[in-house]
Order: sequence, then structure tokens, then C-alpha cells
Amino acid sequence: MNRVRSLGITAVVAMVTFFPATAIRAADPLEPVRIVMSVAGWKDKDAPKVEASGYFDDRLLGTIYSASFADIYRLAEKTDALQDGSGYMLGYDEVIGGQDSCELKDVRLEARPEKDGVTPVNVYFDAISCFGHSPDLSQPQTVFHVIEEDGRYVIDNLWSEDYREGAVESSVKAQFAAMTKAFLDFRLTGSWPKE
Repeated sequence: MNRVRSLGITAVVAMVTFFPATAIRAADPLEPVRIVMSVAGWKDKDAPKVEASGYFDDRLLGTIYSASFADIYRLAEKTDALQDGSGYMLGYDEVIGGQDSCELKDVRLEARPEKDGVTPVNVYFDAISCFGHSPDLSQPQTVFHVIEEDGRYVIDNLWSEDYREGAVESSVKAQFAAMTKAFLDFRLTGSWPKE
């Protein structure tokens, strides 16, 4: 009996050690968004403590993003390495939506009703008041689409501008895909596609 109990305890410890905390708390569609916003600089009492080298480091890609988003990001990252290797692929902060920002203040996350398997999460924040501007906190600055995949909630897409009720072509995911496609077209034809 003690041997069975010992094996059971060992299995539980192994599961807790193996699975990241984000997978354990998968019942909350806000959790992956909280993690990204913490990486973005959200520091108040509701912000989780996160150790990450950026929004899309390998650990986060494997835990809080969908397989589709992770694949498209990794292709874009390889494309960037083949071009100039700057790592600043879209030319702006994909989550905050600008090149320069202030420390985040007044961060508020709001999950909208799920529709067709997607839970939109609106994120409101002030990242511009240190420049003397007043943000419009009645409108979300960033919108995430969160889906359930493999029993946990993950980010499948995001918009830091031009949301248009989830128009895919204006999303960050689509921008990463377009960057990769444009480079492949260039390598195929020898000329950059015309915009």
C-alpha cells in the first residue's frame, strides 16, 4: 500500500514539475493575456511574475500561444534571420502598438463572450501619458483572441491596431505570415512584391 501511495505521490510531483503553471491554470482565458501583459511591463498587484526574454520566447510559444501562432511566428523569425537578423520584425512593439512607450498604467483586461470557439480579450492601458498625451481608456489598446487547444487556453491572434472586429488581415499573426510570404516571393522571383 505504501509503495502504491509513494508511486502516486511521485506521479503527481512529476506532473506538477513537467507541466508549466500556465497549463495548470488553463480554465481561465485571461491567464495567457495576463502573462503577455506582464512581459510588456504591467507591474501592479494583479500582474503575474513572469521570467521571459520577450513576448515570444520559446517557453511562452510552447505554453501560452496556439500551435498555429507559434508556427507562423517561428517562420517569421527564421525569415528575419535570413534578412537582417534584427529581431525587430514588424518595426513596432506588437503588443503595445508603438515604437516607444511609457511604463504601463491603468491596465484592465476584459474577456468578451466566446463566439465560434474564440474569446476576445480587450486590454486597456495607458502607455503614452509620460509623453503628455491622454489615452482613450474607453477603447481597448490591444485585443487578443484566445482559444482552447489541448485542454488549455492559448492566444491564437492579437491586434494592437486596426482590430475591425477581428479582421484577420490586420492582425499581428497575419503580419508575420505576410512578412514570410513576401520574403519567399522575393527569393522566388528576385523582386519584392509591390504593395
